[in-house]
Amino acid sequence: MNRRAGTAVSTAGRVLLSAALLALLLYLFRDKLPDVIDRIREAKPAWLAAAAGWYVVFVVVSSWRWKILLEARQLRFSTWYLSRVFTLSLFFCKLLPTSIGGDVFRIAYTAPKDRTADAFSATLLDRLIGFVSLLFLAVVVSLGLFAMSAAARTLELPIAGITFRGLGVILPLVACMFLLVLLTLVFFNDGAHRLAKKVFGRIRFLKLGERLDRTYDAVKQYRHQPGALVSSFCLGVGVQAALALSWHSVAASLGGTVPLVYYFVFIPLLNIVVNIPTIGGLGIREWTFVILFTPLWLSGHLTQELALASALLFLALDLVFAMSGGVIFAVMNKESVNCCV
Repeated sequence: MNRRAGTAVSTAGRVLLSAALLALLLYLFRDKLPDVIDRIREAKPAWLAAAAGWYVVFVVVSSWRWKILLEARQLRFSTWYLSRVFTLSLFFCKLLPTSIGGDVFRIAYTAPKDRTADAFSATLLDRLIGFVSLLFLAVVVSLGLFAMSAAARTLELPIAGITFRGLGVILPLVACMFLLVLLTLVFFNDGAHRLAKKVFGRIRFLKLGERLDRTYDAVKQYRHQPGALVSSFCLGVGVQAALALSWHSVAASLGGTVPLVYYFVFIPLLNIVVNIPTIGGLGIREWTFVILFTPLWLSGHLTQELALASALLFLALDLVFAMSGGVIFAVMNKESVNCCV
Protein backbone atom coordinates (compact mmCIF):
# COMPACT_ATOMS: atom_id res chain seq x y z
CA MET A 1 0.00 0.00 0.00
CA ASN A 2 1.52 3.35 -1.03
CA ARG A 3 1.65 6.37 1.23
CA ARG A 4 -1.29 8.19 -0.35
CA ALA A 5 -3.51 5.12 -0.14
CA GLY A 6 -2.48 4.57 3.49
CA THR A 7 -3.38 8.15 4.38
CA ALA A 8 -6.76 7.80 2.66
CA VAL A 9 -7.50 4.57 4.56
CA SER A 10 -6.47 6.17 7.87
CA THR A 11 -8.66 9.23 7.28
CA ALA A 12 -11.61 7.08 6.20
CA GLY A 13 -11.20 4.98 9.34
CA ARG A 14 -11.33 8.05 11.55
CA VAL A 15 -14.38 9.40 9.77
CA LEU A 16 -16.13 6.07 10.24
CA LEU A 17 -15.11 5.92 13.93
CA SER A 18 -16.51 9.40 14.56
CA ALA A 19 -19.73 8.62 12.71
CA ALA A 20 -20.11 5.25 14.42
CA LEU A 21 -19.60 6.68 17.91
CA LEU A 22 -22.08 9.47 17.37
CA ALA A 23 -24.59 7.10 15.72
CA LEU A 24 -24.23 4.60 18.57
CA LEU A 25 -24.75 7.35 21.13
CA LEU A 26 -27.92 8.50 19.40
CA TYR A 27 -29.10 4.89 19.03
CA LEU A 28 -28.65 4.15 22.73
CA PHE A 29 -30.59 7.32 23.54
CA ARG A 30 -33.21 6.77 20.85
CA ASP A 31 -36.05 6.54 23.40
CA LYS A 32 -34.88 9.78 25.00
CA LEU A 33 -34.24 11.77 21.82
CA PRO A 34 -37.67 13.51 21.90
CA ASP A 35 -36.83 14.78 25.40
CA VAL A 36 -33.34 15.80 24.23
CA ILE A 37 -34.81 17.77 21.32
CA ASP A 38 -37.37 19.40 23.61
CA ARG A 39 -34.57 20.43 25.98
CA ILE A 40 -32.63 22.03 23.14
CA ARG A 41 -35.70 23.91 21.91
CA GLU A 42 -36.16 25.37 25.41
CA ALA A 43 -32.58 26.65 25.68
CA LYS A 44 -32.35 30.14 27.20
CA PRO A 45 -30.94 32.63 24.67
CA ALA A 46 -29.11 34.72 27.28
CA TRP A 47 -27.03 31.72 28.43
CA LEU A 48 -26.37 30.72 24.82
CA ALA A 49 -25.14 34.24 24.11
CA ALA A 50 -22.85 33.92 27.12
CA ALA A 51 -21.55 30.58 25.79
CA ALA A 52 -20.80 32.17 22.41
CA GLY A 53 -19.11 35.09 24.17
CA TRP A 54 -16.83 32.79 26.15
CA TYR A 55 -16.03 30.92 22.92
CA VAL A 56 -14.93 34.23 21.39
CA VAL A 57 -12.73 34.79 24.47
CA PHE A 58 -11.25 31.33 23.89
CA VAL A 59 -10.36 32.25 20.27
CA VAL A 60 -8.90 35.67 21.14
CA VAL A 61 -6.83 34.48 24.12
CA SER A 62 -5.58 31.48 22.11
CA SER A 63 -4.49 33.86 19.36
CA TRP A 64 -2.86 36.23 21.85
CA ARG A 65 -0.87 33.35 23.34
CA TRP A 66 0.22 32.25 19.87
CA LYS A 67 1.14 35.86 19.00
CA ILE A 68 3.53 36.04 21.97
CA LEU A 69 5.37 32.90 20.84
CA LEU A 70 5.55 34.12 17.24
CA GLU A 71 6.91 37.51 18.29
CA ALA A 72 9.64 35.78 20.27
CA ARG A 73 10.85 34.55 16.85
CA GLN A 74 10.44 38.02 15.28
CA LEU A 75 7.27 37.02 13.42
CA ARG A 76 4.89 39.91 14.05
CA PHE A 77 1.18 39.70 13.29
CA SER A 78 -1.81 41.50 14.77
CA THR A 79 -4.07 39.68 17.21
CA TRP A 80 -6.96 40.34 14.80
CA TYR A 81 -5.13 38.62 11.96
CA LEU A 82 -4.15 35.65 14.13
CA SER A 83 -7.69 35.36 15.48
CA ARG A 84 -8.95 34.95 11.92
CA VAL A 85 -6.26 32.38 11.15
CA PHE A 86 -7.07 30.51 14.37
CA THR A 87 -10.78 30.45 13.48
CA LEU A 88 -9.83 29.26 10.00
CA SER A 89 -7.84 26.43 11.60
CA LEU A 90 -10.95 25.33 13.52
CA PHE A 91 -12.63 24.67 10.18
CA PHE A 92 -9.88 22.27 9.14
CA CYS A 93 -9.81 20.65 12.59
CA LYS A 94 -13.36 19.52 11.85
CA LEU A 95 -12.46 18.23 8.39
CA LEU A 96 -9.14 16.53 9.12
CA PRO A 97 -8.00 14.01 11.78
CA THR A 98 -7.41 15.47 15.28
CA SER A 99 -6.06 19.04 15.38
CA ILE A 100 -3.04 18.46 13.14
CA GLY A 101 -4.83 19.67 10.02
CA GLY A 102 -5.62 22.99 11.69
CA ASP A 103 -2.02 23.39 12.86
CA VAL A 104 -0.77 22.92 9.30
CA PHE A 105 -2.80 25.93 8.19
CA ARG A 106 -1.70 27.97 11.20
CA ILE A 107 1.90 27.40 10.16
CA ALA A 108 1.17 28.10 6.49
CA TYR A 109 -0.44 31.46 7.30
CA THR A 110 2.38 32.64 9.59
CA ALA A 111 5.49 31.34 7.83
CA PRO A 112 7.20 33.85 5.51
CA LYS A 113 9.65 32.46 2.97
CA ASP A 114 12.50 30.52 4.62
CA ARG A 115 10.93 30.96 8.09
CA THR A 116 8.89 27.77 8.25
CA ALA A 117 10.97 26.37 11.12
CA ASP A 118 10.28 29.48 13.23
CA ALA A 119 6.51 29.34 12.58
CA PHE A 120 6.49 25.58 13.23
CA SER A 121 8.40 25.96 16.51
CA ALA A 122 5.91 28.58 17.76
CA THR A 123 2.93 26.38 16.88
CA LEU A 124 4.57 23.27 18.38
CA LEU A 125 5.30 25.02 21.67
CA ASP A 126 1.83 26.56 21.65
CA ARG A 127 0.41 23.04 21.45
CA LEU A 128 2.70 21.50 24.11
CA ILE A 129 2.38 24.34 26.60
CA GLY A 130 -1.37 24.31 26.01
CA PHE A 131 -1.57 20.69 27.11
CA VAL A 132 0.54 21.42 30.20
CA SER A 133 -1.66 24.38 31.17
CA LEU A 134 -4.92 22.47 30.78
CA LEU A 135 -3.62 19.66 33.00
CA PHE A 136 -2.35 22.23 35.49
CA LEU A 137 -5.81 23.78 35.73
CA ALA A 138 -7.44 20.37 36.26
CA VAL A 139 -4.86 19.39 38.92
CA VAL A 140 -5.09 22.66 40.88
CA VAL A 141 -8.90 22.71 40.91
CA SER A 142 -9.02 19.00 41.81
CA LEU A 143 -6.67 19.56 44.75
CA GLY A 144 -8.77 22.49 45.90
CA LEU A 145 -11.93 20.40 45.73
CA PHE A 146 -10.27 17.52 47.55
CA ALA A 147 -9.04 19.80 50.34
CA MET A 148 -12.22 21.83 50.81
CA SER A 149 -15.08 19.42 50.12
CA ALA A 150 -15.74 16.08 51.76
CA ALA A 151 -18.16 15.25 48.92
CA ALA A 152 -15.41 15.84 46.35
CA ARG A 153 -13.30 13.12 47.98
CA THR A 154 -15.75 10.61 46.57
CA LEU A 155 -14.96 11.87 43.05
CA GLU A 156 -14.74 9.02 40.56
CA LEU A 157 -13.37 8.98 37.03
CA PRO A 158 -13.77 5.95 34.72
CA ILE A 159 -10.91 5.66 32.20
CA ALA A 160 -10.41 2.65 29.91
CA GLY A 161 -12.43 0.38 32.17
CA ILE A 162 -10.60 1.50 35.33
CA THR A 163 -12.37 3.72 37.87
CA PHE A 164 -10.11 6.18 39.70
CA ARG A 165 -11.47 7.44 43.03
CA GLY A 166 -10.67 10.34 45.35
CA LEU A 167 -7.01 11.29 45.32
CA GLY A 168 -6.46 8.57 42.74
CA VAL A 169 -8.15 10.87 40.19
CA ILE A 170 -5.51 13.52 40.73
CA LEU A 171 -2.42 11.30 40.59
CA PRO A 172 -2.82 10.31 36.90
CA LEU A 173 -3.32 13.97 36.05
CA VAL A 174 -0.11 14.92 37.87
CA ALA A 175 1.75 12.09 36.14
CA CYS A 176 0.54 13.18 32.70
CA MET A 177 1.45 16.80 33.41
CA PHE A 178 4.93 15.75 34.58
CA LEU A 179 5.51 13.69 31.43
CA LEU A 180 4.38 16.57 29.19
CA VAL A 181 6.72 18.97 30.98
CA LEU A 182 9.58 16.52 30.41
CA LEU A 183 8.65 16.18 26.74
CA THR A 184 8.64 19.96 26.37
CA LEU A 185 12.04 20.25 28.06
CA VAL A 186 13.47 17.65 25.68
CA PHE A 187 13.06 20.16 22.87
CA PHE A 188 15.34 22.59 24.73
CA ASN A 189 18.09 20.06 25.41
CA ASP A 190 21.30 20.07 23.34
CA GLY A 191 21.94 16.38 23.97
CA ALA A 192 18.47 15.44 22.72
CA HIS A 193 19.09 17.65 19.67
CA ARG A 194 22.35 15.86 18.87
CA LEU A 195 20.67 12.48 19.25
CA ALA A 196 17.79 13.49 16.97
CA LYS A 197 20.27 14.80 14.41
CA LYS A 198 22.22 11.55 14.54
CA VAL A 199 19.10 9.40 14.14
CA PHE A 200 17.15 11.49 11.63
CA GLY A 201 19.79 13.71 10.07
CA ARG A 202 20.39 11.40 7.12
CA ILE A 203 16.75 11.35 6.02
CA ARG A 204 16.74 13.12 2.65
CA PHE A 205 13.11 12.46 1.75
CA LEU A 206 11.45 15.89 1.56
CA LYS A 207 14.55 17.13 3.42
CA LEU A 208 12.98 15.87 6.66
CA GLY A 209 16.30 15.50 8.46
CA GLU A 210 17.35 19.04 7.57
CA ARG A 211 13.96 20.46 8.51
CA LEU A 212 13.93 18.67 11.86
CA ASP A 213 17.37 20.11 12.62
CA ARG A 214 16.22 23.65 11.80
CA THR A 215 13.08 23.20 13.89
CA TYR A 216 15.11 21.98 16.88
CA ASP A 217 17.35 25.05 16.54
CA ALA A 218 14.30 27.33 16.41
CA VAL A 219 12.69 25.74 19.49
CA LYS A 220 15.93 25.99 21.47
CA GLN A 221 15.99 29.74 20.89
CA TYR A 222 13.06 29.99 23.30
CA ARG A 223 15.51 29.23 26.12
CA HIS A 224 16.37 32.91 25.86
CA GLN A 225 12.69 33.92 25.97
CA PRO A 226 11.46 32.80 29.43
CA GLY A 227 8.92 35.64 29.55
CA ALA A 228 7.22 34.38 26.38
CA LEU A 229 7.05 30.83 27.76
CA VAL A 230 5.62 31.93 31.11
CA SER A 231 3.07 34.22 29.42
CA SER A 232 2.07 31.39 27.09
CA PHE A 233 1.51 29.07 30.04
CA CYS A 234 -0.58 31.60 31.99
CA LEU A 235 -2.71 32.42 28.96
CA GLY A 236 -3.10 28.69 28.33
CA VAL A 237 -4.83 28.41 31.71
CA GLY A 238 -7.10 31.26 30.62
CA VAL A 239 -7.90 29.43 27.36
CA GLN A 240 -9.06 26.34 29.24
CA ALA A 241 -11.04 28.44 31.71
CA ALA A 242 -12.86 30.15 28.82
CA LEU A 243 -13.79 26.78 27.29
CA ALA A 244 -15.02 25.52 30.67
CA LEU A 245 -17.16 28.64 31.06
CA SER A 246 -18.56 28.17 27.55
CA TRP A 247 -19.55 24.57 28.29
CA HIS A 248 -21.05 25.61 31.64
CA SER A 249 -23.11 28.34 29.95
CA VAL A 250 -24.44 25.85 27.37
CA ALA A 251 -25.52 23.44 30.11
CA ALA A 252 -26.98 26.30 32.18
CA SER A 253 -29.08 27.37 29.17
CA LEU A 254 -30.78 23.96 29.46
CA GLY A 255 -31.12 24.02 33.24
CA GLY A 256 -27.86 22.27 34.16
CA THR A 257 -26.94 22.52 37.85
CA VAL A 258 -23.43 21.03 38.09
CA PRO A 259 -21.27 23.61 39.94
CA LEU A 260 -18.90 25.57 37.70
CA VAL A 261 -15.83 24.32 39.58
CA TYR A 262 -16.32 20.78 38.21
CA TYR A 263 -16.17 22.13 34.66
CA PHE A 264 -12.67 23.39 35.42
CA VAL A 265 -11.71 19.79 36.21
CA PHE A 266 -13.65 17.83 33.59
CA ILE A 267 -13.50 20.06 30.50
CA PRO A 268 -9.66 20.03 30.42
CA LEU A 269 -9.88 16.23 30.63
CA LEU A 270 -12.43 16.22 27.82
CA ASN A 271 -10.09 18.39 25.73
CA ILE A 272 -7.39 15.74 26.09
CA VAL A 273 -9.70 12.88 25.20
CA VAL A 274 -10.87 14.57 21.97
CA ASN A 275 -7.33 14.18 20.59
CA ILE A 276 -8.03 10.46 20.13
CA PRO A 277 -7.81 10.01 16.33
CA THR A 278 -11.26 10.94 15.08
CA ILE A 279 -12.52 13.86 12.99
CA GLY A 280 -12.50 16.91 15.23
CA GLY A 281 -13.26 14.77 18.30
CA LEU A 282 -16.75 14.08 16.94
CA GLY A 283 -18.47 11.32 18.89
CA ILE A 284 -15.65 11.03 21.44
CA ARG A 285 -16.42 14.45 22.91
CA GLU A 286 -20.15 13.78 23.27
CA TRP A 287 -19.57 10.37 24.88
CA THR A 288 -17.04 11.82 27.31
CA PHE A 289 -19.28 14.69 28.39
CA VAL A 290 -22.17 12.32 29.13
CA ILE A 291 -19.88 9.98 31.10
CA LEU A 292 -18.30 12.76 33.17
CA PHE A 293 -21.37 14.80 34.05
CA THR A 294 -24.00 12.15 34.85
CA PRO A 295 -22.58 10.07 37.78
CA LEU A 296 -24.84 10.10 40.83
CA TRP A 297 -22.02 11.14 43.17
CA LEU A 298 -21.54 14.41 41.26
CA SER A 299 -23.15 17.43 42.92
CA GLY A 300 -26.07 18.58 40.76
CA HIS A 301 -25.37 15.77 38.28
CA LEU A 302 -27.05 15.98 34.90
CA THR A 303 -29.62 13.55 33.64
CA GLN A 304 -28.53 11.61 30.58
CA GLU A 305 -31.01 13.55 28.43
CA LEU A 306 -29.69 16.88 29.68
CA ALA A 307 -26.05 15.82 29.28
CA LEU A 308 -26.62 14.68 25.68
CA ALA A 309 -28.60 17.83 24.89
CA SER A 310 -25.74 19.95 26.29
CA ALA A 311 -23.14 18.04 24.28
CA LEU A 312 -25.13 18.37 21.04
CA LEU A 313 -25.80 22.05 21.65
CA PHE A 314 -22.10 22.73 22.25
CA LEU A 315 -21.35 20.74 19.08
CA ALA A 316 -23.67 23.10 17.20
CA LEU A 317 -21.89 26.13 18.69
CA ASP A 318 -18.51 24.63 17.81
CA LEU A 319 -19.63 23.99 14.23
CA VAL A 320 -20.92 27.57 13.85
CA PHE A 321 -17.44 28.89 14.63
CA ALA A 322 -15.82 26.23 12.45
CA MET A 323 -18.06 27.15 9.51
CA SER A 324 -17.20 30.80 10.01
CA GLY A 325 -13.58 29.68 9.67
CA GLY A 326 -14.50 28.15 6.33
CA VAL A 327 -15.91 31.51 5.21
CA ILE A 328 -12.70 33.24 6.34
CA PHE A 329 -10.67 30.72 4.34
CA ALA A 330 -12.74 31.50 1.25
CA VAL A 331 -12.41 35.29 1.44
CA MET A 332 -9.13 35.91 3.27
CA ASN A 333 -6.41 37.55 1.20
CA LYS A 334 -3.46 35.19 1.43
CA GLU A 335 -1.13 37.99 0.37
CA SER A 336 -1.30 39.15 3.95
CA VAL A 337 0.42 35.97 5.12
CA ASN A 338 3.86 37.51 4.93
CA CYS A 339 2.84 40.89 6.33
CA CYS A 340 4.19 41.83 9.73
CA VAL A 341 2.41 44.60 11.59
